[in-house]
Amino acid sequence: MKKNILFVMLILSIFCSLTAETKLKMELWNRWTYQTEDGVCKKNEMALKRGYFRLEPTFGNNIKGRFNLDFYSDDDAPTGVRIKLKYAYLDFNNLFPIKDLKLTAGLMKTYFGTIYSWNYTTIEKDPSDKYKFVSSTDYGVGLSGYFPQGFGTYQAAVYNGEGYKKTGDDLNKDMNFLVNTRVTPIPGVTFGGSFMMKTAKDSEIPDSTGTMINNPDREEFLQFAGVGKFAYGSAKLLVQFLNQTKSKPNLNDEEDVTKTVISLMPTYKINNSFDLVARYDIYDPNVDEENNGKSLLLLGANYHIMRDAKNKPKLFVQANYEIETPENSDKEPVNTIMVQLRWIFSHKIK
Repeated sequence: MKKNILFVMLILSIFCSLTAETKLKMELWNRWTYQTEDGVCKKNEMALKRGYFRLEPTFGNNIKGRFNLDFYSDDDAPTGVRIKLKYAYLDFNNLFPIKDLKLTAGLMKTYFGTIYSWNYTTIEKDPSDKYKFVSSTDYGVGLSGYFPQGFGTYQAAVYNGEGYKKTGDDLNKDMNFLVNTRVTPIPGVTFGGSFMMKTAKDSEIPDSTGTMINNPDREEFLQFAGVGKFAYGSAKLLVQFLNQTKSKPNLNDEEDVTKTVISLMPTYKINNSFDLVARYDIYDPNVDEENNGKSLLLLGANYHIMRDAKNKPKLFVQANYEIETPENSDKEPVNTIMVQLRWIFSHKIK
């Protein structure tokens, strides 16, 4: 595996050096995690939780690409590391008469909720990712652009629906459809929403005789995300509501299952080096059942040791303490401490 990773990186670097301009970027997350439940240690580990190798080639003024390899420590892997393809897409600009309209094709971002703009201010994942509403990237094609006068943004996309962790393993004959928008009516206030239709399993499957019959495992999802962002001085607040309704249309006696998430995340920037963050999630996997949900309380801080010429974080330390409390009082809360060193470097290949 390690030889394969080095080989892929070498070939890509040589290929991209032949283009007009390519940006190479690397990001690594070294993390210590300590977790207890009912006073008993469940986890105490140091690991490379994420490593990103990114290439951003530019083909003239109107075409730009992105290629990402995602690798991380995994004890179950033969070599102790796993690798996945995270991004592989091209952006085409100025193809249409509409100003700033962009076409994206390939393994691209999923524009649902805040997962596509999540920059890990907390070590914890974006709510859509953590509670398994969508995969952060998927194979598809989409259009995106800006409303006039900087009023906001919009996206519309069609996806395979399998995400990026599997390829050809969880496909069916239906595509997933998504629309997303953000508007900024006044400085410091942004709100918007996402709507997505997706499916799992084909609607019909062959029986033992080859006759096509209704698939009882067919699942259909309708999901919505409402997002609000508020900023005042050094303080910011991100509010998010997620809702997903799952149905099995070929089973008439099967009731729909609706799951929801409410997430609040305030941040406060003390200075250019230090900021504080908190987060509170309420997760309900089935609103029709009691005592099956949980809440997450997170307190954290980010210390930026070094920034680049554009004032973006280059080397920083993150510390999070979180308590995950089950709604069922018979279950014990889970306490987790995470300390993470993130470092980023990039270089342009001419």
